[in-house]
Amino acid sequence: MEWLVDWLYDLALKYGYLGAFIVSILGNLLPFMPIPYLAAIFLFTANVPGVDPLIVGLVSGLGGGIGKLIVFFTGWGVSSFLSEEQEKQMDAFKKLLGDYGALAAFLFAATPSPDDIIIIPLGLIKYSTWKFFTAITAGKIVISIATSYFGVFFGGVFSEWGILSSITASILFLAVFTWVLFKIDWVKVMLTINEKGWRGFVKIIWRGEWNIFIRSKKSRSLK
Repeated sequence: MEWLVDWLYDLALKYGYLGAFIVSILGNLLPFMPIPYLAAIFLFTANVPGVDPLIVGLVSGLGGGIGKLIVFFTGWGVSSFLSEEQEKQMDAFKKLLGDYGALAAFLFAATPSPDDIIIIPLGLIKYSTWKFFTAITAGKIVISIATSYFGVFFGGVFSEWGILSSITASILFLAVFTWVLFKIDWVKVMLTINEKGWRGFVKIIWRGEWNIFIRSKKSRSLK
């Protein structure tokens, strides 16, 4: 991954603020493939005298939001190939998510969390494009500005924090989350919450009866 960070860093150096924008688009463009673009943004602000970290953070966040918009539309496109049963699950997931989709997108984008695990499902349920883009871009701006200022304040100090380990963990987490997403009977979850409320739903989980929300092989085979 070192060569990739170097390449992205050189791109930012060559084109300045525009380079930071391009680097951020590329770093968020491919689903399920975390690219360490923030490391390049950090090195850029740490080693280029006079660079404005606020501007870098803003253009980087906008670029990141545009890149993730492509990922979002990937999920949107995949939704056309879902089976009837899977569409029911996604409809239930959409109702369950309610107005919290934008908040979830913002929180995942504003932290080092693997945000594709929420972006793909939001695309699958065809969440509001403008709400998604606003939230994901705002989150990317927050983490990009923080990274930019960190680079300015700490100069050329860049500690190796294990990029390969982070990527591996993100892929594994994503695989598990995707499996869980389609394993859970979201229709039953939605009906339970509507009937018993969130408190009743939590009580069921607390009692260890969560298995009632797991889809059986028989139900998964129904068309």
